[in-house]
Amino acid sequence: MNPPTDRSGTGTRRTSFGRPLSPTRLRILELLEAQSTPTTLAALTNICGLHENTVRAHLEDLLRDGYLQRRRATSEGRGRPAWLWEAHRPIEPSPYAGLASALAAVLHESSADPVKDAVVAGRAWGRELAGKQQVEPLEGDRRVDQARSRIVEMLEDVGFAPDPDAANEQVLLTRCPLIEAASKHPEIVCGVHLGIIQGSFAEMGFDGAASTLVPFSAPGQCALHLRATNAEKNPE
Repeated sequence: MNPPTDRSGTGTRRTSFGRPLSPTRLRILELLEAQSTPTTLAALTNICGLHENTVRAHLEDLLRDGYLQRRRATSEGRGRPAWLWEAHRPIEPSPYAGLASALAAVLHESSADPVKDAVVAGRAWGRELAGKQQVEPLEGDRRVDQARSRIVEMLEDVGFAPDPDAANEQVLLTRCPLIEAASKHPEIVCGVHLGIIQGSFAEMGFDGAASTLVPFSAPGQCALHLRATNAEKNPE
């Protein structure tokens, strides 16, 4: 049975036993809730920036309190398979997460330049995502500001929990819906994400090539700088 939750301004969530979750434990739970597939301890450790034993202890506590479930991964050789962890009550997964993970794996295996190809694929994906937004045309002197705002909204839709500054220019991505793929192929996954940003800007008539993405700029987050200049909206 899943325990009831109680969110408040204190940033804690209580179990059915009344025990509050620490900010770190809550963060780990939310990372798992955002995943479309079960996740390994190794992947969570890479993202969180904590010692493996610390993450394991938090997972065990979350399991005991009823927030998580776990199962053994399929054996791929000698030794005991790793545990796969998943939340009982996950956030509604975005179709993006599974597709991006599959794309990263394919590029890693088959591409001569997987990072370059990841960016190219991401650009096409970003154009498609931006093109599906049912919004009014960008107008006025603040068109770039409007474009950045729409990109932040799009990132929220696909599961990144962006935390932007007032200008939507410096954005912290505080949740990763691709923990497992990002831990195995970080350059490829981040290349896809950067391409999505560039493609979204292009679909709205801007050149976003100067935008930058710094993976794991701090434990549990990536830093995105949204930069764009006016450009002709031509197909890439």
